Amino acid sequence: MIKISKTRGLRASAAPFVLGLALLSAPSFAQDAAPQAADEAAGEEAAIIVTGSRIVRPDLAASVPLATVSEELIQESGTGNIQDALADLPSVGQNISRTSSNFSTTGNGVATVNLRNLGSARTLVLVNGRRFVAGLPGTSIVDLNTIPTDLIKRIDVVTGGASAVYGSEAISGVVNFILDDRFEGFRFRGQGSITDKGDAGRQYVSGTFGHSFADGRGHVTLYGQYDRDEGLRSRNRKFSATDIPNRSSFSAQGLFSLDELNPNRPEFSPGANAFTYDASNNLKQYQSANIDGYNRNADRYLGVPVERYMGNLLADYEITDGVTAYFEGSFVKSKSRSSLEPQAVADTDLVYADGTPFAGIPLTNPFIPTAILARINALNSDADPTNNVGNTLFFRRRSNDIFNRSNRNDRETWRVVAGLRGDIGSKLNWDVYYTHGETKDYTRSETILGPNYINALNAVQGPNGPVCSINVDANPNNNDPNCVPINIFGFNSVDPRAAAYVTNNGQLSTYNAKIKQDVFSASISGDLFDLPGGALGVAGGFEYRRESSTEDFDEATNLGLTLGNFLSDTRGKYNVKEGFIEVNAPIISERPGFHYLGLEGAARYADYSTVGGVWSWKVGGTYAPTPDIKFRAAYAEATRAPNISELFSAQSETFPAVIDPCDQRAGEGDTGAITIPRSSLPAACLAIPAIASASNTANGFVYSTAQIQNINGFLGGNPNLKQETAKTLTIGGVFTPTFLRNFSLTVDYYRIKVQDAIGIIGQQTSLDECLTGSGEAIFCDNIVRDATGRVTTVNAINLNTGSFTVEGIDTQVRYRTSLGGNASLDLNVYWNHLLAQSQVSYPGGPKQDELGQLDCYSCGRLGSGFKDKVTASATLKYDTFSLNWRTNYYSSVVDDLTKTTPISTGSFWYHDAQLRTSLGEKSAFDFYIGVNNVFDKKPPIFGDTNVVTFPGAQTSANTYDLYGRMFYAGVDVKF
Repeated sequence: MIKISKTRGLRASAAPFVLGLALLSAPSFAQDAAPQAADEAAGEEAAIIVTGSRIVRPDLAASVPLATVSEELIQESGTGNIQDALADLPSVGQNISRTSSNFSTTGNGVATVNLRNLGSARTLVLVNGRRFVAGLPGTSIVDLNTIPTDLIKRIDVVTGGASAVYGSEAISGVVNFILDDRFEGFRFRGQGSITDKGDAGRQYVSGTFGHSFADGRGHVTLYGQYDRDEGLRSRNRKFSATDIPNRSSFSAQGLFSLDELNPNRPEFSPGANAFTYDASNNLKQYQSANIDGYNRNADRYLGVPVERYMGNLLADYEITDGVTAYFEGSFVKSKSRSSLEPQAVADTDLVYADGTPFAGIPLTNPFIPTAILARINALNSDADPTNNVGNTLFFRRRSNDIFNRSNRNDRETWRVVAGLRGDIGSKLNWDVYYTHGETKDYTRSETILGPNYINALNAVQGPNGPVCSINVDANPNNNDPNCVPINIFGFNSVDPRAAAYVTNNGQLSTYNAKIKQDVFSASISGDLFDLPGGALGVAGGFEYRRESSTEDFDEATNLGLTLGNFLSDTRGKYNVKEGFIEVNAPIISERPGFHYLGLEGAARYADYSTVGGVWSWKVGGTYAPTPDIKFRAAYAEATRAPNISELFSAQSETFPAVIDPCDQRAGEGDTGAITIPRSSLPAACLAIPAIASASNTANGFVYSTAQIQNINGFLGGNPNLKQETAKTLTIGGVFTPTFLRNFSLTVDYYRIKVQDAIGIIGQQTSLDECLTGSGEAIFCDNIVRDATGRVTTVNAINLNTGSFTVEGIDTQVRYRTSLGGNASLDLNVYWNHLLAQSQVSYPGGPKQDELGQLDCYSCGRLGSGFKDKVTASATLKYDTFSLNWRTNYYSSVVDDLTKTTPISTGSFWYHDAQLRTSLGEKSAFDFYIGVNNVFDKKPPIFGDTNVVTFPGAQTSANTYDLYGRMFYAGVDVKF
């Protein structure tokens, strides 16, 4: 294997244990903490609702595998965006983030969370145990940019089928942000960050105010936050500064070819028939892309800039004894932008308004240099007809002197929650609330109108200079008085008036999206009666939820008149009515051999306006023979209903280059001979009467080139989708030895298998599987044939077609000890060992194994299949000082397991450190400095054409650190 990195890690199986022995751990991850550690952290045994259950528990020992990101972790990570703190969790896969969204059509800079690499759409995000409005239109995906960083008390992460407790989208798990609604006093935090290269600056400020009133019956918390990430250019890092291995042949000065119609010579190849310009704008023969081409990475972002304004209000008031009213309000405005190289335009990209392809620049165009015309005339007059090049000139050119196609994004999210909660007697609690949230996304960028560009290229010499030929056409209906001829020959050759015409005076390509969410919930929970092991805990309730989403593109984009993506609008809505119940039954406790034995179960029925009624359920049990050790297991069947985009996105037409297995000429073209005898045709072909009849004739059953080219198909939403289902198994244990105070060890095995996953079947795959494979309806229903038996349409709309499997072992070791005096040491290791990660795209299809394989840009992998990921930390505290050292370990992966000689990344280690000191009474003033990626570890590098490469990054941008060594400093003041 080719080694990209010279860093050689320990053997994957040994590395996590060595990390644990070395006591290098990541800050304050807590998973089922030892009772002693929990008591110290909490200060007292408090009744709380632990994420993964709606039943109040007497302590922090969760009944399911639970990872908690504490407030201390967030402080020690020095992060302004909470996504960065979550990303260290080994259970979190590759996310949409500021380093992976520069090339997104919309949503640049959005931040998501993706558990177990099953996709952000299968991870449910909650705030204070309640759903939050989505940030990506058409989906349920929450933008973590809307979460207030310094208002978070803790983050609970439960992985594995939690749909029975929380509903759809919780297939891979739940991330629950618990906000501090009892804050007292005032807190201010300010922080600045910059890399050791002096770029990628970040500024962050937040203020929190909390106050109790009416003799403690009421409380109010106000929060405000502003932060700005300046982004990072690809050109500012050596590994991403230039296109590798080749620059683009679409250059700013243009590339012109005479060979596009000549089958004997490749188009745009170096030689006498390809022309471009040198730096002095002199015409020359084209040599190569690396000499005459364009460096796209000079314009791109590694990390897009994001700016956020945020405000939150939390309030509650005890109306009467046992009844409390509460309110939550939040508003977030974020701005981001992308940076792409100017639009690449070729003659093959241009289409007239009626759909007719552009044939190339006519030789009557007066801007064509005389040297090019002379060469064309010489070739066309050659006695050898194979040298003739026709009467048009073909081109490739980048639009630097016309417009900038980069996006500008403005997003707003607001949400309110109003509710009442109280108790019935001493054992039952009730909660009723209503929440409404909205997200608006407005994205705009400049664009070129293809028909206008064609008009401007169709220029002729007029009496006073070049004019558009349509304006001298005899047909008055063909005139466009606004047309200005365009000169695309050379650097900066386009007249500003022509640039205005082809862009319709700077007309913007726009995207307006709006998401609305309404939720009403009523629930009751508490203890019913005592069992031998304790009180029987129950929770139940009803929820009604309504979701709607609209996405509107400008008319030119809808009609496909621009040179950007052809995109259709999406409008959809649905509602769901849900009932749920949960039971926790302590069977026996405090008996010999039975320190605790309990069973639990949950069920939820949901009636969707789209897919109808669906069930989710969970059963589990916990057995602790002694106080030192606890065993647990749970099995769940979860569901995810299709989202609005999957159901209702408009279907768009494509013209795929597919071959019908029944074609006896097998794509040889109009003049090809029949190569497949009738006896060799698939039986499914001969079962079609028209094909059976035609194949008996001398001419056979064949397609002409035109018939093949006219086969169309439709992509898009499918209102007939059904829900995805998942089966989740977790088996584990918790070891909290009484002889070793403040030590805990948890080990949990998990397996999640998603079935009926929503996706598409490739159009050629449908043809092959229908005629030569299984012949199942899921393939054959995508194909439409005419009366002659020939294929006219092959669709690829969303279907319930795939399956995903992830399997692994989570291990956490935590230890806290006093070193004497005012010194203490807190150690933590969290290790994920992945046993399987795979997917099957369609029933009966091949299994795509992704274990040990890196994530890719757009080839459909689940994520980076690290066999081992370890997050570890050590925090040394002495008096008013604390030093935290954090380490992340990623085992080696390869770019493509199917390659004969895949490229290996080697193992990766990242180290972060922070020093903090407190001044004043009660630690009223904290000053801290820190550095992330202490040793400036560079990412593995791949070429532009490698499937793992993200545009502008030369690496897997959603997996490895792109910024390098980052310094930060801040103050945290509390009164």
